[in-house]
Amino acid sequence: MSTPTHSSIRTPDDVPRQPLSELVEHWSSARLRTFVAAHIEGSTPTADDLFAELAYSTRIAQEATSGRWCVIADLLRTRNAMSWTELGTAMAMTGLEAKTGFHDWVIRQTRLRTVTGNIGLTDAEATTLHLLAEEVSW
Repeated sequence: MSTPTHSSIRTPDDVPRQPLSELVEHWSSARLRTFVAAHIEGSTPTADDLFAELAYSTRIAQEATSGRWCVIADLLRTRNAMSWTELGTAMAMTGLEAKTGFHDWVIRQTRLRTVTGNIGLTDAEATTLHLLAEEVSW
């Protein structure tokens, strides 16, 4: 798959699937161009570079955080989650946001299993995770 030019990057969906290191490289290049334009050349950064920087940074954030609910599930399964406040703090959110987000993730994973037949959580796994989540204090 060829990488689109930065002029065709307008949203995170325009960024092709690639390793995180490549995403960072493309973001860094766009960031450098916008910085040089604004602070060294005294000109205005191009809209193409600004959109590329924004879209790549969003994809980097998505990639970096995509597995966090799996980590929460592992913390619950191993009984290493002390409180939802602690879990939320680790994810820069409130305990309520963490708990709600986790339960929503479990529901999405169960639906995914229904659609794919093998990816996602079974009903039994989802039930177990919901029960483990309720055992964790605030």
